[in-house]
Amino acid sequence: MRHPASVTAMSSLPFLGSTFAAMNAITSGLPGFFAPNPMAFMGPKMPLGPDDAAYYSTAPLEKTLTDLIDPDLLAAQSPRLTVGAANVSSGAMHYFDSKKDTLTIRHVMASGALPPAFPAVRIDGELYWDGGILSNTPVEAVFDDHPRRSGIVFAVHLWRRQGEEPRSIWDVANREKDLQYASRAVNQIKRQRQLHHMRHVVSALAEKLSPEMRNDPEIKALAAFGCKTQMHVVRLLAPRLKNEDHTKDVDFSPNGIDARWQAGLADMRDALALQPWTKPHDPMEGFVLHDVSKYTLKETQEE
Repeated sequence: MRHPASVTAMSSLPFLGSTFAAMNAITSGLPGFFAPNPMAFMGPKMPLGPDDAAYYSTAPLEKTLTDLIDPDLLAAQSPRLTVGAANVSSGAMHYFDSKKDTLTIRHVMASGALPPAFPAVRIDGELYWDGGILSNTPVEAVFDDHPRRSGIVFAVHLWRRQGEEPRSIWDVANREKDLQYASRAVNQIKRQRQLHHMRHVVSALAEKLSPEMRNDPEIKALAAFGCKTQMHVVRLLAPRLKNEDHTKDVDFSPNGIDARWQAGLADMRDALALQPWTKPHDPMEGFVLHDVSKYTLKETQEE
């Protein structure tokens, strides 16, 4: 995605930085991504229609994705793709999965239709918003997949739950947004640890039964709740950038994008070099969490 030379130059100035890039995106949109919806700025009660009720149009994004994505590959089951979206009417989370659904660019757009900036995307007669408003890191789509199997999950967290006490209204706005969009995966991690441990317990108990009891249909059905799979979750947490503020979610400046890119690349290199999932672990532990930072990788029992 190209940026005008003036925007690139201004956003690189230390006293403007991401703030200028954010203001430019808010007022002018981004080429190939989104453009202002003039009617939306005539007032919050302006009747725009359910398919256009947003401050911006994502028609440029649809064209960009059409140029970049092979529809045959997207519709295929390999590689498998799962995207989450929130049903606007029911408020329920819905996962579109290429394993069972024929995905299109519209499904991808629905998973990123964050209101009120972007309009909902209609699929099969239903409107969908970005699934992040319900679950910003929807790890349950992986953990609850069937059939269950051991695996390594790389979970990228773009927002931090932990932070310093705010000293100004500007700081409050930044901290509030961190908490609002921080991953809800912490609750999922607690639940999954309990579930995986109980599945291991069920499997261990079933093995202690006599062959006759194990062949009993009722006991077979109960034993099916057990499994010996082990899930390793490698968590990568985006670092705070210098001078970042609450406009960071609309900072699409070259410098901002490059900083995030480099931070993610460094963390992934650390994770792949250390490979903590290859180390011995308690066989009764079905869920193992690994935290990655820029300089260290360690197992953690927090949260």
